[in-house]
Amino acid sequence: MSINRVVNYVTVGYTLLALYLVQQLFDLRWSYLDVLQQGESFKRWSGFVLGGFMLLQWSLTLVKVVKRWGDHAFLFTKIHKWMGAISPLFFYAHAMRFGFAYLFFLSVSFYSNVLLGLLNTEEIKLKSDWYFQGWMIVHVSMSMVLTTLMFYHGFIAFYYK
Repeated sequence: MSINRVVNYVTVGYTLLALYLVQQLFDLRWSYLDVLQQGESFKRWSGFVLGGFMLLQWSLTLVKVVKRWGDHAFLFTKIHKWMGAISPLFFYAHAMRFGFAYLFFLSVSFYSNVLLGLLNTEEIKLKSDWYFQGWMIVHVSMSMVLTTLMFYHGFIAFYYK
């Protein structure tokens, strides 16, 4: 069995989701990163990087919508899946905790959407049109909500500090 069959984006994604959940449940903290996350400059820059990373995920939609870029859809789909799988690392670098109020909702929505992305039709071997269409509607809708919350969070973070 080749390493590519064992280490794929789904394995990486589930592993990172599980690790984040374990550290959250058992209140485990990496003290160095915890100190960094208390600094205003680090919070802003790591949030900027996370936000940019999240916005890059929309490039797949752009490639699929612009007909002349359609030849790149397969490559961008692979990149999109891998970026989604490693996105918990970027979130962890920005915030080790779920947060409160809308930040809790933002965190839970983010990780739910990552999990949903890992449950795509290709991975669960379901060729049903109704599942694919429902999955796509929910995944894109959650992505839109996350993007809106991300901009709101950025506005609040910069406006009130």
